[in-house]
Amino acid sequence: MNWDDVRLFLAVAEEGSFRKGATKLDVGHSTLSRRIEALETELGIKLFNRVSTGLELTPAGEEMRRTASPMEMEFSQLQVRLFGRDAQPKGPIYFTAPSLIVNHVLMGPLTKFCELWPDIDIHIDNSLDRRNLATREADVALRMTNQPDNELIGRKVGTYCEAAYASDAYLQWYLTEGNGVHRWLYPGDGYEFKMNLDPVYRSLHKPKPLVTIPDPEGQAKGAQMGGGLATLPCVIGSQLPELKRISDVVDRSDIWLLAHKDTRANRRMQLFRDFLVEVLADKQEVLRGENSLV
Repeated sequence: MNWDDVRLFLAVAEEGSFRKGATKLDVGHSTLSRRIEALETELGIKLFNRVSTGLELTPAGEEMRRTASPMEMEFSQLQVRLFGRDAQPKGPIYFTAPSLIVNHVLMGPLTKFCELWPDIDIHIDNSLDRRNLATREADVALRMTNQPDNELIGRKVGTYCEAAYASDAYLQWYLTEGNGVHRWLYPGDGYEFKMNLDPVYRSLHKPKPLVTIPDPEGQAKGAQMGGGLATLPCVIGSQLPELKRISDVVDRSDIWLLAHKDTRANRRMQLFRDFLVEVLADKQEVLRGENSLV
């Protein structure tokens, strides 16, 4: 068997469909289906049954999965160990981080890093999917967590903070026409408003949701347009001159810089980690909203 075919099989087995497997592997759906059918023909067995919900492993397919999965993990770990021995500041780095950190803190400095080290190729994943560092789905991660994985190397590089922000136009409306009830660009998902507002804007009533919008960028846009107050990550609200912070700052979680321990000696990884530590140290006021005054 070709190991690459086994790798494709494992992706389909894990995802339960050709479509999801193709997305994970970044290959064409039809190509993946043909490769699996060719593998079944080569082995002379059925690996999957086609059912209404997708694909179901046959007994032979389940046996193959049990055998091949540990092999894939060992191969991935070997790749990580060999990668960690690379002492040259060149080659790719796969970096995963929340979009709000990438967009509002890192993009400018990242441009300078790439100019300084043109042979290092940065690939950024700012999706909500949690990439696995142990299997090289990513090399470096910034994660908002209070419980980092103790199998990884890392350090705390900041705190994810939130506060209430609003435009001058909205605040004027609240003082003259709001009748003591704030309009709120509500994040949804059971979010509780626990921020202590500035005494001038404090209310005895809970804010009334104007609209439910989970996206912080959308909340910020609505607040800039005077729609209501928004409970924003400070890294967004503190950088918008149209908005004024009207509450205390609430710590939500730590921000950790993480990497696999076997990449510790890799030169380009060292350079990139040191760069991230320096940038985030310089951005502490932004992360905590201390550059915007109540």
